[in-house]
Amino acid sequence: MRALIALAAITAIAGCVAAVPIDRPSDYTAPSTLDSCRVDLPQDWKDELSRTRTDVGPHEKVTVVAANENADVTLVKTKRNRTTELVLRDHGRRQQVMAVKDDAQLFGVEFDGRWVTFSTSRGPSDTAPATYAWDSRDDGAPVRIGSDGAVVHNGKAAWTDSKGVHVYDLAKKKDRIVGQGRDPVFLGGGVVWLQDGKFRAEAALPDQLRNARPSGGVAADGRTVVWAQGDSLLGWRDGWTEPRELAGIRGVPRTEGIVYPRVSGDFVSWQSESSYVTDIRSGATVHTSDGVYWLEVHGGALTQQGWQVAAAAPLSSLSPLPRC
Repeated sequence: MRALIALAAITAIAGCVAAVPIDRPSDYTAPSTLDSCRVDLPQDWKDELSRTRTDVGPHEKVTVVAANENADVTLVKTKRNRTTELVLRDHGRRQQVMAVKDDAQLFGVEFDGRWVTFSTSRGPSDTAPATYAWDSRDDGAPVRIGSDGAVVHNGKAAWTDSKGVHVYDLAKKKDRIVGQGRDPVFLGGGVVWLQDGKFRAEAALPDQLRNARPSGGVAADGRTVVWAQGDSLLGWRDGWTEPRELAGIRGVPRTEGIVYPRVSGDFVSWQSESSYVTDIRSGATVHTSDGVYWLEVHGGALTQQGWQVAAAAPLSSLSPLPRC
């Protein structure tokens, strides 16, 4: 279970201003493991997160878990009175996707602007989660498509199980197995995944990825793929002659490494004990040293996830991070 959940991380949709400043003091200061260019959180980022933030009640947990390209449609997970609910919010419209009770879990939400995929389990110890797809243009119920979580892009979902790597056309309801491995992501017009520590693809794998040896999480947004390799965060997009090192951490003392990368456009969020956001263009990284909140990219939004405050700022409104 992600450290984010263990910290009872909370985020909500943009629209209301909170009174608590984003850079408030904390009882815990998360140490930085960054070993590359670090910059402070820009003032316009603070302003946007403050502008789009709302307070959360003491007896509820609210988290933005997905957003569309413009960050004006979000999926929000709320927990109140032992009910966890996934809700689509679109310009004031509120539409329930699914609700679960008591110890049941709802997690792994992804959104491509139309289709939503997510997983549920009966409790923290459940080893057989169910993965669903839901069409936000329809009032129908979610449909089970598989297990173990899925990624979604342009109307297709991908996941892995004991049979292999699945690519599922959500509109046509057609499933096919494209290979064996794990961690599939959408890149260009197809899917790449990991097998035996190397990238694989159904079609021709880009030459620039043949020598990559991912050691941790992989993420992609259709245009850019990022991955952890040792103590470095690497990335590649079409047009680059080779992968680039985007950020690095100090390996001693050993931390959890680079985990949970997420990429959207020119921004990558990732974790290593605490949260980081890297700008691909400059190679600069923001570190959230305040231990009570995290920053993470979801679709077109930069989300702030913290205790009794929440925010989701459009990535398009944020200035580039300066070079060191």
